[in-house]
Amino acid sequence: MEITDLFQIIAEQYGLVAVYALIVAWAGFQANSVKHLLMMLSIMGGVFVVMFQTFDLKRDLDVFGLAERFGLTPDFANAVAALLMTYVLGFAVFGVKRLFHRPAADA
Repeated sequence: MEITDLFQIIAEQYGLVAVYALIVAWAGFQANSVKHLLMMLSIMGGVFVVMFQTFDLKRDLDVFGLAERFGLTPDFANAVAALLMTYVLGFAVFGVKRLFHRPAADA
């Protein structure tokens, strides 16, 4: 079994949002610095918003009720929620990685 097979199994069972969450988590783990993490998450966030609108995934990511609170269109609220999910998940994984693997202090 290869990594593509694993992603296909997860996508068939849980949808593309779960696969994308795994990819974002892996990027957070691989980041070397906050600057590197921001660059990767910005690219991935843009790709995810475009992918979400292009493939019309029919997932309601607006779990915070942004559309009702601020009078946003559902597509824009889903885009904002997708960006929030991307950045929060990426920084969370990066933060956990930094907790357990600290760089050596220069003496």
